[in-house]
Amino acid sequence: MFYSQELVEEVRTQNDIVEVISSYIPLKQKGGSYFGLCPFHNEGTPSFSVSAEKQLYYCFGCGAAGNVISFIMQMENCDFVEAIKRLADRANIAIAETEYTKETAEEEKLRADLFEIHNVAGRFYYEVLQAEEGKNALDYLEKRQVSLATQRKFGLGYAPLGKDRLYNVLKEKGFSVKAMIKSGLVMENKYGKDYHDRFYGRLMFPIFDVQGRVIGFGGRIMEKGEPKYLNSPETPLFNKKRTLYGLNFARSSKKKEIILVEGYMDMITIYQAGFHNVAASLGTAFNAEHAKLLKKFVTDIILIFDSDTAGETAALRAIPILVSAGFRVRVLQVPNGKDPDEFIKQKGFLEFSKLLVNAKSYMAFQIDCSKKKYNMENIEQKMLFTKESAQMLAKLDSPIERDVYTKEISAETGIAEDAIIDEIIKIKGNDDAQFVKEAEKKRVRMYADKTVGEQIKKSKGLYEAQRNIIYICATKKEIYDKIKLHLKADDFIDEEYKRLAEIVFDAAEKGVTIFPAEAVNYFHTPEAQKKVAEVFAIKFKYDGLNELEKAVNEEIRLIKRTKADALAATATSIEDLNTLMEVKKQLDKLYITL
Repeated sequence: MFYSQELVEEVRTQNDIVEVISSYIPLKQKGGSYFGLCPFHNEGTPSFSVSAEKQLYYCFGCGAAGNVISFIMQMENCDFVEAIKRLADRANIAIAETEYTKETAEEEKLRADLFEIHNVAGRFYYEVLQAEEGKNALDYLEKRQVSLATQRKFGLGYAPLGKDRLYNVLKEKGFSVKAMIKSGLVMENKYGKDYHDRFYGRLMFPIFDVQGRVIGFGGRIMEKGEPKYLNSPETPLFNKKRTLYGLNFARSSKKKEIILVEGYMDMITIYQAGFHNVAASLGTAFNAEHAKLLKKFVTDIILIFDSDTAGETAALRAIPILVSAGFRVRVLQVPNGKDPDEFIKQKGFLEFSKLLVNAKSYMAFQIDCSKKKYNMENIEQKMLFTKESAQMLAKLDSPIERDVYTKEISAETGIAEDAIIDEIIKIKGNDDAQFVKEAEKKRVRMYADKTVGEQIKKSKGLYEAQRNIIYICATKKEIYDKIKLHLKADDFIDEEYKRLAEIVFDAAEKGVTIFPAEAVNYFHTPEAQKKVAEVFAIKFKYDGLNELEKAVNEEIRLIKRTKADALAATATSIEDLNTLMEVKKQLDKLYITL
């Protein structure tokens, strides 16, 4: 699908980046920029910067960068076309679908085939479960008290023992081998002569995206064998680090609180018991991508992990990710080491409801877990526990919460409240000063208060040279007019920089100023958008023209010499090599006076 640059730019300009990003994460203004916790990686100190002037964002910590379109692509896990649609809708801009490129048409055809393959597979597995060969799996579900209505709701099925049953079904439906392999449901045999199913002899759990489309499967072995649970591999549709089982159903509950559990059966049992706001991870540790996904739908989280050491560890890992993302988090540990599935079957809906109501705050849970590590009868151990607790409390924003827990820890340890408060203040320090300190440590390249010369000394890299020269040409027309006699867009090595140089040079020739966020519009993948945004995420300061002149010459020579080396590596004649050798000789004499 193709949109004109004029339309893309209209959509971008009608969506102020600060307003859009503020609808996802809280931002605090500091000078001419806005800062917040990065939504793309887990952090405790804000290092995510949004420039209202440049309409760009940049993260000191993970390097995420781009304009408002890039942000929507990353935040909503969608492609360029879908991001344009969403932003156009937000700004009430009517857009018409104009034309498809060959590549886009092929990609959309493959995605459509993959969705249909998963639909066919889901129906096939469901039908086999109802047949005689699915009896073992049905008996298992009956033993686990999963009702027929729930089986239908979740589309549960059975992958039969024959190793090519699904493959033959898909083949009869006319799907290409390429699409079958891409789906992850069919695999090439060891010797590349035939194909077989990924899943066989397993109870099958269809995995849905938030729109309710089947994008993958999880399978539980019914006979002896390993692994006990097997998931679909990563595919164009399925990424387990960005997927939560049952979130499509939880989303429909319209509740702002969600129960997070570890496995398929826990999720299904809780749902069947009447708690429809529940989802499960897919055999992978809870991560920032999961938090980002949940942020679209809920504000409160109840974590339910197993009561053993592994469960506590998983909860302790998930808590800082969720808290950093702005969720209100509580933790429920089912009594007597039971899992939710077992507890609900024995105690029922009402008792489980009481557990949910009385779930601990995440801070109380963390403090309780910390306490287990220490002998509270020992003075030294008691002090270590108090110091560790103070570290946790220093991260709380609410003075009221800190006060409540400080009182509890004081009562528990006998250490005076004032002493604990002094420890917290010592740890917490000055927030703004701490932010600056951490930001400086994490600095990649963003509004650097350094001279051009210092930048060059610190990095002689080719990437920096290409970025710097493009930035100078985009912002200083008088320097471009002198550089253009010696440097062409084709001299740039990276394709993204070559394309950006073409755009910048063309704008300079026309006497048009290229706006940073507008330049990003020409690139449709997150990786390319990040590269382009980085070019404009630098603010040059230099001590006079001589310093700038030296930097420009050094970097142009580096770019052109690298290009000559690349061409020499692929030269096919002595004449070409001689020509390139002469070019390199001339570079030693090259000097552009600014």
